[in-house]
Amino acid sequence: MVLVLNGVIQDERPINTHALFLEHPVYRETATQLLSIPTKTVGAPGLLYVCQREMAAVAPHDRNVNIIGSDDATTCIIVVVRHSGSGAIALAHLDGNGTDEAVSAMVARVQELAFGYPEGRIELQLIGGFSDPQGYAEDLFSNIMRKCDRRNRVLLQLLQLVQNH
Repeated sequence: MVLVLNGVIQDERPINTHALFLEHPVYRETATQLLSIPTKTVGAPGLLYVCQREMAAVAPHDRNVNIIGSDDATTCIIVVVRHSGSGAIALAHLDGNGTDEAVSAMVARVQELAFGYPEGRIELQLIGGFSDPQGYAEDLFSNIMRKCDRRNRVLLQLLQLVQNH
């Protein structure tokens, strides 16, 4: 897996959010900035709202969707997977049920929507997952990162297999 955080290639994925914020304090600052933005009500035309335990993906040239979003992620995490070259995006509101399947489906769908765009990379953004006494959000963060790591290792192994033959 090639993991780049704040422009620096990482040897290993962060094991938890504490380690992430310790190594990259800019993410804590960015989270604080995000929380300071006032909420905005968005009208129905052009909005694709993703509820908890749902996932959706769109291409940038979709005539029906201008905004894709979700809200109320407390111990849940909103996951955004984006292809930087095509602008294809997938968003899921995960609560721990079906995390592995959702992350796999998101990456696969974004790759499908990005077909024909040779340039670009898969970007991952996580929003939500506030600290809770039971550690639900921390477990969810770890599961998402672990699944992304596993999926990318498989992709890299397949790519190496194809290159070797």
